[in-house]
Amino acid sequence: MAKLTADQYLAATAARLAHVTQTYAITFFANIAIMFAILAYTSSAGLAARFALATIVVSITAYGVLAAKAALDDLKAMLDDAVDDFSGSSFGAHLKQIPTALFTGASTILILAMGVTQLWAIISA
Repeated sequence: MAKLTADQYLAATAARLAHVTQTYAITFFANIAIMFAILAYTSSAGLAARFALATIVVSITAYGVLAAKAALDDLKAMLDDAVDDFSGSSFGAHLKQIPTALFTGASTILILAMGVTQLWAIISA
């Protein structure tokens, strides 16, 4: 496959970065909505409603972890395959020093922590 030009590379990277941002926004705001539902309805909800809330929590958590990790892995691969015009610059050299594995791991742990906390709130209500 032909190498990307610098403009194509930057456009693809910007698009994938937008996917990461959208994934975090969807996950964050869905978790806020679910927390309101848990706090408002779980104490009086029956078992079926609690299972429904738990299913939503698990699906949001799985989406947040899998979609964010896929996009971050793609960004890491794009950074490793950076075109010479970009990777030869000071900015490109600086970006290659970012600990992407640490960021991906921290992101995964925090999203899982939100899901586990919500499941705990459902169970203990």
